[in-house]
Amino acid sequence: MKFFIPILLASALFSQDSLFWFDMRLVRDPIPSTPKVLDGIYGTSQLKILDSLKIINKSTRTGYRVQVYETSSVEKANEILKKFKSILNDSLYVIFEAPLYKVHYGNFIKKDDAEELKKNLMKKGYKNIWVVKSRIDQNYLLRKDS
Repeated sequence: MKFFIPILLASALFSQDSLFWFDMRLVRDPIPSTPKVLDGIYGTSQLKILDSLKIINKSTRTGYRVQVYETSSVEKANEILKKFKSILNDSLYVIFEAPLYKVHYGNFIKKDDAEELKKNLMKKGYKNIWVVKSRIDQNYLLRKDS
């Protein structure tokens, strides 16, 4: 026991200095030059992306559509789209929101118009359909009115 306590104290004293001998000045990395790399890769294409987003905002607006179907299979979504194109006379869209493909119908500014269409479709036997808020195509609305 007399030998055990001094050995324990000595090991505790010598083990404490392991963090203090390390010199952090030797480990510093140089500052990365990422802005130069990004400019070299993308160039002015970033500006084109921003311009396309502005064009989308000018040609679309917030509106409503009726969602008629959703599935996790793109093949099934395209099959349903073809089926509904032969039945319905307005525009149909396949929209991907992970993990589902959704088939939307129509372009409505007012929610009441979309609700009325939903009621008519439910009378015809369509089930599990609902009105969703969406970006609608203003150019389509202008072509439809003229």
